[in-house]
Amino acid sequence: MKLTFNKENLQYAINVLQKVVQNKVNSNTPGAFYITTKNNQIKMQGNNFELGIKLTVDATIEEEGTLVVASKYFQELIRKMPGETITLTKPEDSNKLTIQSGASVFNLLTLRIEDFVQVEQIHEENAITIDGDQLKELINLTNYAAATEDDRPIFSGALLESKNNMLTMVATDTHRMAVKSFPLEEAIQTPMRIVIPTKTLSEVYRLLPSDNPTAVKMVWNRSQVVFEFGSIYMISRLIDGSYPDYEKVIPSQFDSSAILNIHDFKGAVDRVSLLAKDISYNVIRYDWNETEVTLSSQNAEIGMAKEVLMCELKGTPFTISFNGRYISDILRHSTGDRIHLYLKQNGPVVIRQDDSSNYTYVVTPVRTN
Repeated sequence: MKLTFNKENLQYAINVLQKVVQNKVNSNTPGAFYITTKNNQIKMQGNNFELGIKLTVDATIEEEGTLVVASKYFQELIRKMPGETITLTKPEDSNKLTIQSGASVFNLLTLRIEDFVQVEQIHEENAITIDGDQLKELINLTNYAAATEDDRPIFSGALLESKNNMLTMVATDTHRMAVKSFPLEEAIQTPMRIVIPTKTLSEVYRLLPSDNPTAVKMVWNRSQVVFEFGSIYMISRLIDGSYPDYEKVIPSQFDSSAILNIHDFKGAVDRVSLLAKDISYNVIRYDWNETEVTLSSQNAEIGMAKEVLMCELKGTPFTISFNGRYISDILRHSTGDRIHLYLKQNGPVVIRQDDSSNYTYVVTPVRTN
């Protein structure tokens, strides 16, 4: 095999694959890149069993072939190579890869090709095409609300479902929940209800371009989902299990509603959180009245924090406490000038925005003595 790459193209391919080559492919093979020539194209793969990615890379093929190389030193060498072009050479009867750029020459031992588990190509029994910007918005406005621990796997993923010409993504850690929907131009023939790992969605978000419109083709079956866009093919396992009925979690009746300025609210929450009574829960107390809300927190070893914000309250004034981090998270993902809170005494708060339709965020209160 002999291939000559523009360094920028090869570096891009490595950046795409870097997250899926950090773990071992199997007990015999460390994290590795699979590089092959097929139909006058160069394809690279990375696979960690939970998530696999392959893509096509532009380069000059002087001699065809296939190789598997450990990722650790390969990606570091490519990043530090001095020239604008990089040539990879591996004789067919050798396990030595030569990497050359300008006056720099390095040799790496290659790995057994048969030990690499290639990225699977699944049958397109269910498929949909989504606008890339809309998919990024779905992920950005929900993924952060999922559980970060794996003790209850179903909550370490986000639900993606189609219903009544709407596509909806939901994430929850059982203490807070984010729901975002957008209308589809055409209904999906086969209804979708799948739970995708948040790590997969983070990779989709990272790799989708933000500077030009991109269509994303999704293919799924009972256990896997594929995202195809540009030259990238990404396949992920799905999380098995029954996702709860999220619509039942959203209250339909409230005691009060309030409108606050997003920027003022965010600043106050950030400052008052510094002196939260219990750093594990970051408890902030909210005392509501008709024209203002008082945010307060206290720590017996440090002191007390209090801020007063102007608000427009309709309904019954009362006192309630929430985890400051959960409120801070939604404000960090909010745009526009105003945010709307729908409040229920001793019940969850529902938060919505002016600038993001079909978006709902729910947070359960913290019980305090």
